Amino acid sequence: GLAGNAQWAAIGDLNGDGRSDLVAANNTYTQSVSVLLGLVPTRTALAESPNPVVLGSPLMLTATVSVPAPGYGAPSDSVRFFDGTTLSMDPGSQVKVVTLNHLPADGIQVSIEQALGRSWSAVQKLKTPDSRYEVKTPSSNAVVRGTAFDTLVQRLPNGNTETTYRVDEGALQVTASAGGTVTVPAGAQVTIAEGAPAPVSPVPIASTSRVEITGSAGLGFLAVAPTGQSCGPMGGKAEIFGCIAAANKITVREPVAGRWGLALTSAAALAGATITVEAFVGAARQAVRAFSRAFNANELVRTGLTLTAGPPLALSAFEDPLLVTSVCAATAPGRVFGGGAPNARLDVVRTFARENKNLPVSLVFTEADLNQAGPTSVGGDQGLRISGQKVTIDAAGVHGTATAALPFVTVTASADFIGGPVGGKFSLRLARLSAESLPPGLVDAVRSLADVGTVGLGESIPFQVRQVSFRAGCFFLSGMTPP
Repeated sequence: GLAGNAQWAAIGDLNGDGRSDLVAANNTYTQSVSVLLGLVPTRTALAESPNPVVLGSPLMLTATVSVPAPGYGAPSDSVRFFDGTTLSMDPGSQVKVVTLNHLPADGIQVSIEQALGRSWSAVQKLKTPDSRYEVKTPSSNAVVRGTAFDTLVQRLPNGNTETTYRVDEGALQVTASAGGTVTVPAGAQVTIAEGAPAPVSPVPIASTSRVEITGSAGLGFLAVAPTGQSCGPMGGKAEIFGCIAAANKITVREPVAGRWGLALTSAAALAGATITVEAFVGAARQAVRAFSRAFNANELVRTGLTLTAGPPLALSAFEDPLLVTSVCAATAPGRVFGGGAPNARLDVVRTFARENKNLPVSLVFTEADLNQAGPTSVGGDQGLRISGQKVTIDAAGVHGTATAALPFVTVTASADFIGGPVGGKFSLRLARLSAESLPPGLVDAVRSLADVGTVGLGESIPFQVRQVSFRAGCFFLSGMTPP
């Protein structure tokens, strides 16, 4: 959704791939636009409110992007707002952010509309009295000031919907559209159908499975679920549905069966550190595994184990620990390739893919890789030369700056790239290009140079890409080797 400083928005096929893309103007001070390319088959809708409008009156533009069930690849994903609040969504869910305002003193106002599906909100403690986080569904409205809860909107046989809120931390104030308000504390849930008033009181969440992961003092960790979402004290993430993160422990309600990856690190040397994983059903512990080792300062270790659903729940032994150099290599699933020169790394992956069929695999790239691999100078028919490039990577994608030189002018160009899996291949596309003072024809030449490089990278990946994850300083591609 677009609100606050947005001036206009438009939908169209910007890159000729037959899919809808979204362009939104940023505030008037930056004189720039944001571009969201549709990398997978999605539905994109733009609505205005009020409609019709009166000249000079405020106008709200809402852009909604949904993934048709059962989704494409692994579309289940998360959005992290600037205050650290996380919103995660299941495939097929219809969720839109209709208001997002950054207030003075780090305040935030977020309004979400959810028509169908499941979402998980891990809301940071709101810092100002006028801050607000709310979720609106067809039957009710939930308001919080710092809590963690999931929202499930289901279609009933009569065509209407009902909404269930389950609270894992804090409290939720739920108001039914038909009247009545109920407060839902941690460990409780409430269900409200369209046209029905709020119940007098919530009910306890039924006893269910959970996983608890605890690190010893000084040990930072990040857990990665089989879905690819993460949660843990390391980085302060809480993307996994039902995950509550504390200083040295996380609790995950109804964990997904499969491989759970763990990234472990310590800011100072530790003579002995332990990570313990326990699986429960209700109060009964059904499995436990522990892993201990010494850590040097800032050492990054990759390990993991497998959760089997049972009954009873079961945990495999920990995988052998592996020292890695980036958080991407620590959290990527399957056999991970992240060392050596980029071209040599690709050759090793090709050999692995030929010799190992239907196995999970990941390929990691860091900022250093991309800066090392890029050309130091590129010539063109019009005397254009690109040099001095610098690449950075964060959760939003890949960003680059470079010097574009002509015989008569030298300017600094910058670009942003976004990526994802498309048809089993890695697609890295140019989302924004700024090259002030260059004539349009030369801007097109710069764009062509960027497009050639990104297409070549995508075609060189020797496995079916199912997930692309961008993190601070690195990104990884994961998928399966050919059958």
